[in-house]
Amino acid sequence: MFYNGIKVIAKKYFLVIIFFSFIFLGGGTIEQTINCTAVVLCGGKSSRMGFDKALLQLDGEFMLLKTIKQLKKIFSHTMLVTDRRAKFPPIFSQVYMLEDQYPEKGPLGGLVTALENIETDHLFLLACDIPNLHSELIWKMAKDIQAYDIVICKQDYRFEPLYAFYHRSCQPIFQQQLKTNDWRIRKEFRQFSVKVMTLESSFELKNVNTPKELILWNQ
Repeated sequence: MFYNGIKVIAKKYFLVIIFFSFIFLGGGTIEQTINCTAVVLCGGKSSRMGFDKALLQLDGEFMLLKTIKQLKKIFSHTMLVTDRRAKFPPIFSQVYMLEDQYPEKGPLGGLVTALENIETDHLFLLACDIPNLHSELIWKMAKDIQAYDIVICKQDYRFEPLYAFYHRSCQPIFQQQLKTNDWRIRKEFRQFSVKVMTLESSFELKNVNTPKELILWNQ
């Protein structure tokens, strides 16, 4: 009986050792994501670029699909909000996509469209032309989303509303704002609890707006 007990204990320890060896020696990974919907806005006019940035390709790869792939490693849900779903080729068929229900009202219309349709309590709003997601910064911001309506970065005295977390409870106020002629997302921030993370000037949170800046995608 004592011998059988030793066998059971040894078997349990053996399984534990095999499991952690499998994880830490590259045989598998423990996935962890933020319970939040990453929303990528793809409805800009891209006037300075000369073509739709949502369809940008480098070396035969759509940069937007690359961004979605990266976001899926961080967030539990992902979503595209676009001006026209039909502009995307069939390769985007596996991406959850919504058309902006408030066209011609800038990013605010896309934000409200997303807030009306998410299944999670929070969303992370992102422009489609940011080449570096800075996942470490996103995780740092996410630590405060339970305590605030909005968690947003600020750099050089300027808010970054297209790199921010929003709680779904923000939707009614933003929706009312759509009826005005001022569609700046930050306009109604005084009505919310807002956590501001100030970035150093040297921190690069850049958008790609011109052909000359395409090199940023390869850095």
